[in-house]
Amino acid sequence: MQQTSEFDPLRSILDWFRIANVHQSLNKNVQYGCHLEEVSEMAQVLTPAIENTLKEQADAYKQGRQTLPELTAAQRQDVLDSLCDQIVTAVGTAYLLNMDIYGAMQEVCRSNHSKFEDGKAVFDENGKIRKGKNYVKPDLSSFIK
Repeated sequence: MQQTSEFDPLRSILDWFRIANVHQSLNKNVQYGCHLEEVSEMAQVLTPAIENTLKEQADAYKQGRQTLPELTAAQRQDVLDSLCDQIVTAVGTAYLLNMDIYGAMQEVCRSNHSKFEDGKAVFDENGKIRKGKNYVKPDLSSFIK
């Protein structure tokens, strides 16, 4: 069922990245490392046996010790399909765990925007967007049913 609110989570996230990357400062390897880091955090709770491997890979990409390969058009299509499926399965997992993913996304997007200082992203030494002085952690407690 579609939400009636005007909030569009994907648009909000894309806008956040456009603002953060205004000077082409973001790095695809660091971003992939961040993605693995988030999967690692979930694995720490749900599948502890694989968490360390994911964390090690995440750190390697974020620190520049590992880089993504150049992809063919077919590989890029496969990766895009996988990313879309990850979004679908993440929403499904949250739904089946009785979590309000839609409301939580609004809160996470609000929190992510609080990382900016004077409307600009702040980066760490590896090029990862870090939490700025105005950062407010998301409060997700009300989105757990």
